[in-house]
Amino acid sequence: MKDFKKRGVVVHLTMYGESINEKIDSIREILREGKDILVVIGGEKVPKETYELADYNISIGNQPHSEIAALAVFLDRLFEGKTLYRDYPDAKIRVIPSEKKKVVVRRDSP
Repeated sequence: MKDFKKRGVVVHLTMYGESINEKIDSIREILREGKDILVVIGGEKVPKETYELADYNISIGNQPHSEIAALAVFLDRLFEGKTLYRDYPDAKIRVIPSEKKKVVVRRDSP
């Protein structure tokens, strides 16, 4: 984390931080400025140093939740849900939304 802070910003996801709703706009601004963001996800026993080194200690919610849920909520808020509609031209696999079945389109390798 110390080395990363020389070139970017550290965001620590925790139950004990500031509300994501209050800070997400400033974190988005960091991306717009072209800076890198390191996301650290707190677990049960996070060293005190993590809180001290982080530029942002962000609370995803004040109820217990999984680390992967915290990351999912954070990324969805950070990118304003737009990643659901992002198209990757070089993707080898595309999943097409469907109400009743799994639709996967595979691109043949060149």
